[in-house]
Amino acid sequence: MNKHNETPIEETLVEVIRTAARLFDGKYHVTTGSDDGGKVIEVRVEMRDTTLPLLTEHPRFPLHELRKYESRVIVFKVPVGARKKTSL
Repeated sequence: MNKHNETPIEETLVEVIRTAARLFDGKYHVTTGSDDGGKVIEVRVEMRDTTLPLLTEHPRFPLHELRKYESRVIVFKVPVGARKKTSL
């Protein structure tokens, strides 16, 4: 993939937020982050039981739609109340 043709992560972030808001009514938080591969979009979804597959508890979550973006979108299953990233 040619890096000059990639959509800026900020634009993808807005689209991810819009997609999640349009298709999902659960509690989540979308932000940017980074790892060894560079910038990523993080979607933190609250779950009562994080050991279950995401779609078991949230069958309407737009997981397949979020995989279509050029930027890396990482979905985290987090316990209820822990959707916002905190620093230690």
